[in-house]
Amino acid sequence: MSAFNEARLLDRVAYGSEFGHRYNTSVRELRSGVERRNAEWQRPLGRYAVRYQNLDTRHHQIVIAAHHACMGRLIGFRFRDWTDFTAEDAVIGYGTGATENYQLCKYYVFGTLSSQRDIVKPVNGTVVVSVAGAPVAAQVDYSTGVVQLRADDGAEITWRGEFDVPVRFADDEIGFTFDNRAGGTPILNSDVELVEIRR
Repeated sequence: MSAFNEARLLDRVAYGSEFGHRYNTSVRELRSGVERRNAEWQRPLGRYAVRYQNLDTRHHQIVIAAHHACMGRLIGFRFRDWTDFTAEDAVIGYGTGATENYQLCKYYVFGTLSSQRDIVKPVNGTVVVSVAGAPVAAQVDYSTGVVQLRADDGAEITWRGEFDVPVRFADDEIGFTFDNRAGGTPILNSDVELVEIRR
């Protein structure tokens, strides 16, 4: 990951916004009609169209300032995906009897299938790590999602808490206009698109 700013963009920009994620699957249809499908990515990327029309003027200024500070698409930052921002009793590993590092993650289950997502931007102060169901003290790196602790050999380690998504602006350009309701200050004139970035 290139340069990253641990600040989170306004929470309230999420209201009325569009949220989604995208996989990359190649599909080849044979002459018989049978398909051959191959996953190009093991994990999806989120994409967000953030609506600002109902924000106060001062919040428009914060978003415009963030676009300047991040130099458009150059520098990433945190964003809360209101459709998926919590984990509850997610297993991150098993103890070895020694002090170890564990990556926070979340699982998505459908029938016999499951998908693991690494959580790399947990929200400061929300992470609770448990060993065999009992909360324990652990060192949490809130910039990477790595936790360090000691647990008895074979003991199940779980966590709960909130997390953000690392994103960047999708465009180097941002549009704004002046009108009477803004009192002579610029306001955004369109949705602002954000894309998730890999760690």
